[in-house]
Amino acid sequence: MRIHLLTFAILLSLFSFDAKAQDNLENPLNPYQETRPIFLGPVFGYNRSMHSVSLKTYADAGNANIAPCPTFENGQDNGFFIGFTYEHILGDYKNSNSSIIARVMYQTMPSYLEVGGDAYPSLVSIVDNNGNVIGTDYILSSTLHTNTIKYSLITLDVVYKLNPIEGMNLGFTIGPTFDYALTKTWNQEFKLLTPTNARFSRPDNWQQLGIQYANNDRTIIIRDGNIPNASSLRFGLKLGVQYEILMGRYYVVPGVAYNLGITNLSSDQSWKVNAIQVGFDVRFSL
Repeated sequence: MRIHLLTFAILLSLFSFDAKAQDNLENPLNPYQETRPIFLGPVFGYNRSMHSVSLKTYADAGNANIAPCPTFENGQDNGFFIGFTYEHILGDYKNSNSSIIARVMYQTMPSYLEVGGDAYPSLVSIVDNNGNVIGTDYILSSTLHTNTIKYSLITLDVVYKLNPIEGMNLGFTIGPTFDYALTKTWNQEFKLLTPTNARFSRPDNWQQLGIQYANNDRTIIIRDGNIPNASSLRFGLKLGVQYEILMGRYYVVPGVAYNLGITNLSSDQSWKVNAIQVGFDVRFSL
């Protein structure tokens, strides 16, 4: 009797083990689906924007008598970017070494250009120790031409990322960037640097010449407004390198990229806008 009870207990335990094993097998009518997390987060950083241009800014005939305009060459300035980023892991996300990264950002790519001006004779007042004008004299003045470009954009870039070295979080990225320009203006000025007690003289018809005076008549504003025939769309190619720092359910990704402009800022001339971009992506696993 004991032998029969022992045999029955062993068979019951084997049946129970086999049933649990069957439960663990994939049901062909309801296959197992791996949960894939979504990686979202903010992105922000610094732009060193570089405008590759030979900017010929000829004034009209009236302006040319006041300030002969130079040719500005290849300006640079500091900008920034801020927005959101999304990463889609390709293949088995636990063992994948590649992904698609998309970013939507607001960014600025300004430029500052300057050219030293010629020396012009300036009529200045001579004062005594008490501040009384006792005469006038002509001295050579130093001048400066400046051009300040404001260029801000809404950007969508989509890059392919590859981590080529197994076990390392170092990645390389490449992909297109699409930009819509919100601001595309320039401000060109002709400034009198020295002597400090000199100023430009206004011609009688200065208001008809389309110019303005500022800084106590020591600055002539040649033009201030939208860049003529500026395109609202920019297309570029972005190449970069990044490193992923894992921190539990989120990770920080410092990176540097070169943003190469393909299209021209203005249809009037060859005017490419490029940038070296240094920034951080912070992505959370949702």
